[in-house]
Amino acid sequence: MRWLSCAVLLFAVSVQGQGVAPTADSVTVVRLDSTTRPSPRSLLWRSALIPGWGQLATGHPVKAVFFAGAGAAWLSAAIAEAARVDEAPTATQRQDRAARRNTRVLYYVITATLAGLDAYVDAHLDDFDMDADPFATVGARFTIRF
Repeated sequence: MRWLSCAVLLFAVSVQGQGVAPTADSVTVVRLDSTTRPSPRSLLWRSALIPGWGQLATGHPVKAVFFAGAGAAWLSAAIAEAARVDEAPTATQRQDRAARRNTRVLYYVITATLAGLDAYVDAHLDDFDMDADPFATVGARFTIRF
């Protein structure tokens, strides 16, 4: 439950920074101009250091909450398991708890790596415009009939 409270807190902070609470009818996309936009490399390092920080800087608060929540959940699980390692009554249980702790740390590292890569790609594709219908200019369509 700790990860859920961290995710809700991060989402509330990100929404508060925008000044307007999002509703189902209005979604605000924050685009930074090229002079104030952080570089893709800095966003990669931000999000690799603290998952979700790079997504928040690029204006993707939902993805920021997702990555921050996942990172907080794995990190808190690893810390809780690390506290239980020394309390194990046998050497076998100590090894099992240490292995679980190490696995959860690995999951945190994977989450931070994916968050960094996502922020890096988002920064590069921030000014990319895409048509609503990619097949509008194509003269042929492929149809399967049964």
